[in-house]
Amino acid sequence: MQFKVITKKSKETNDLLNILKTEWGDAFQWLTDVIDVWSQRGFPQIVVALNDGEVIGHYSLVSHELVKDDHGYTPWLGTLFVRKKYRGHNYGSILLGNACRRVKNMGYNNLFLATQHIQYYEKFDFKEIGLGIYNWGEPTKFYQKEL
Repeated sequence: MQFKVITKKSKETNDLLNILKTEWGDAFQWLTDVIDVWSQRGFPQIVVALNDGEVIGHYSLVSHELVKDDHGYTPWLGTLFVRKKYRGHNYGSILLGNACRRVKNMGYNNLFLATQHIQYYEKFDFKEIGLGIYNWGEPTKFYQKEL
């Protein structure tokens, strides 16, 4: 498996957007909103996992989460997605591990996330650190993983 930080002009960008449009419409809209500010060094970063050139999934790293008060925490895991046909094969764990290593290599000691997927991230040593409200009004929990 290969990991690649993609930009607006990357070959894989259209593949990822087409996949998200059919499999996760909410993320498709968010990614199309930030496509012009993608970065390979800072944030946001969109990283795809590839197997023989085919997109398996992606994750994004962002400096701020779409919550009413992010308490100044940074960086955040913005999205984590595995294509439906690849689910159940540990790819989510592989993507998450790569995200943690990338953030650590960037000099950060923590990775934060806001999610409603309560039991998933605890399996990977994310600890609940508080509650929040997404900008669109839904409640969420904040998590932190020490790297």
